[in-house]
Order: sequence, then C-alpha cells, then structure tokens
Amino acid sequence: MRKIISFILFALVFSSCEVLEGPYISGSTNPNDTSSANYVKKVLIEDYTGHLCSFCPDAARELDAILNVYPNTIGLAIHAVNNFTRPYVVDSVFNPDEKFIYDFRTSWGEELDAEFEIFENGLPKGMINRIDYNSSGDHRKDFGQWSSIVADELEKEVKFGINIEVTQTPLLSDQFDVVINSEAISSMNGDYKIVVCLTENNITNWQKDGTIEDPSYIHKHVLRSFLTPTWGNDLSAEEINSGDSFSNGYSFIVSDLENDNINYSTTLPPFTGNAGNWDINNLYVLAYIYDVSNYEILQVEEKSLLSK
Repeated sequence: MRKIISFILFALVFSSCEVLEGPYISGSTNPNDTSSANYVKKVLIEDYTGHLCSFCPDAARELDAILNVYPNTIGLAIHAVNNFTRPYVVDSVFNPDEKFIYDFRTSWGEELDAEFEIFENGLPKGMINRIDYNSSGDHRKDFGQWSSIVADELEKEVKFGINIEVTQTPLLSDQFDVVINSEAISSMNGDYKIVVCLTENNITNWQKDGTIEDPSYIHKHVLRSFLTPTWGNDLSAEEINSGDSFSNGYSFIVSDLENDNINYSTTLPPFTGNAGNWDINNLYVLAYIYDVSNYEILQVEEKSLLSK
C-alpha cells in the first residue's frame, strides 16, 4: 500500500543557565547497531541552546562526542525565544564590536519550546527522541545523561525506515524538490506523523563559552526552517502493516525560507532582522517520524541538500 502526502542592551538572568561538568562520554564506549534488513535505528538529540548561554558549548561538545561514537545519532540545535538567544543591537558605545547581533531564533523553535518547556527549566538541556514526555520521568535531559540514553535508544526495535531524495532544480540554483520515502518495518496501530526541516552546519558566529566571548565559535546542527507544519504531516490515520510505504514530497526555494526567517526576526525584540547569510553548501534535510500519542520519535534521517 502506498500513500502520497503531498531596543537596547538587556540584563541576562544567568541563574537559568546551569553549571554542569562535561563532556561525559569517552571514545571507549562501544556503539550499538540495531538494524533491520534495510534500515538502521537512528536517534535524534534536540539540543536547546543559546549564543548567550555560557555553559551551552559544553552540551554542544558532548553532542559532538556522541555523534563520533554513535554515528547513527543526529543532532538538532534549537534556539527558541529566550534571554539566552536574543541578539544584541549594534551600538557605538555599548556594542561597538557588533557582538552577538545574529538572530538564531525561529518561529518553530518558539512553538516547540512552548510545548516542551525546555528553556524555563534552565539551559543547557535537551531531549533524546523525546522520551519521557507526558510520563513520570522528565523529558528535559541534562547533557551528562545523553550518551547513556542514546545507547538505550539505539537498542530499540526499528519500526520505520526513512530515505531522503533531494533534487536541485536545474534552472534555479536554490530551488529544491525533496521526497521523503518511508516504510513500516512492523505492523502498528496509532497516529504517526512525519516532520521535515532544514538545518545548517558550521555557522561561524559569536558564542559565550564559559568566561570567553568567542567570535569564531562554530555553531552546528542549527534549525533553520520547517518544510512541514511544526507538528508534521499525517503519515497514517489507520492501521499500518509491515511493508507499507509512504511518500511525502516538498518543493521550496532556499532564499524564500531565508527571507521568512529574516522577516520573523523583525517581529521580535530587538527587531534586527539579522537572520540571513545562509550557506546552501552547509544545509541539510532532516526528517523524523513520531508517535502522536506521546511525541516519541521512532526514526530520524538526514541528508545534505547538495549531496549527490
């Protein structure tokens, strides 16, 4: 069965930016490889962060270490609307060096944080496949917990497989068609949705890192845009049988999405609109499938926008 779905400088409240030691993972950890015939179980780490959070780079370094040890793990850095993500304004007296003026915030990050309430619990925090949401546990995980949870998640059964196809329009260099082909590996009952977004790697910009203000910090896995609504498109509203396949297609122009972020930035204090300068060479398509009943992410995949 196949289904086609088509101001001024401000004072920061540092008490909500937590001091945590790390990184906690070492290269001695043995990666797991839970796989089906054609697909491998993959895990999403959503890292809620901010360029004014001095302890957040520790979480980013832990994420990098986990990705090196567990190659079937994918990162997503989310800058929601918060004191630690708010940009400075350029001022000849207070900010002559134009520090921290870039706006990493997105409307999707704001909507996600409104649901999961990460920032109000203090940074740095993250979610691993969104486990423990609406349960007795806390879905907001300190980065020191990430590696052990990833190891447990990688041992879970593969329920879906995802394959991403990217086609660049010949006549317009920043126009793309993306097709997400997914397959059920086992039979299931429930409501499942697919989410597709764009991320960017290797953005050089200011970051508070401990006591250092680093103008050459490399921001990775940064959420740029969603191609679906924030909570995704319906994958199936009926029983799913093993072997069922689904195809979801999306067309977009990168510069249009970039302009949308710039326009969104002008609606938030300090209204700078400084959210552009995307590098198409560093953009990735990220897709994940989740269970609507508990928001748990069951499978995730990513692919470079310009990969062949």
